[in-house]
Amino acid sequence: MSYNPQYLEWKSGKQSGYDWIDVLNFILIGQAEFTDGKLDESELQKIEEINEITFSHWVGEDMPYMPWEPKEKLERALNWYFGIIEKTEPNKVNDALLSAFKEAAGWMKSQEWFNTTFAQSIINWLMEIAEADGSVVQNEKGSINNLAVFFGIEPPYPNES
Repeated sequence: MSYNPQYLEWKSGKQSGYDWIDVLNFILIGQAEFTDGKLDESELQKIEEINEITFSHWVGEDMPYMPWEPKEKLERALNWYFGIIEKTEPNKVNDALLSAFKEAAGWMKSQEWFNTTFAQSIINWLMEIAEADGSVVQNEKGSINNLAVFFGIEPPYPNES
């Protein structure tokens, strides 16, 4: 058992760029906010739960970490996402967010360790987040389906794209 070197780099403040935890959180946030125009508290709670799970795996199997660290990692992705909104002209925000989302999904898919099991996990998490606020709108279903197809797995909402 040992710590993940990426975690140690992040913890020491030497991390440059984003890692897979940041990118995953960005995808989860983007899907939840962009598809219906709001990030509901229940959606954010679900994202926090998923972040806690993935963060604990990222740190290293059975390795301890400080309780505030997962929230700090999630905050990084929230700042990334909402920073795009703040820095972009209002009439270009949707295009900027969509471009960043596609880039994040493409980066995730390009990782040598990315596989259909992880792709399915992401899609399952997105479905949980979409259901967290009590209603899954058509735009959410279509977006989740499109991402599933992009990842090379079966879309979860047949005939909804």
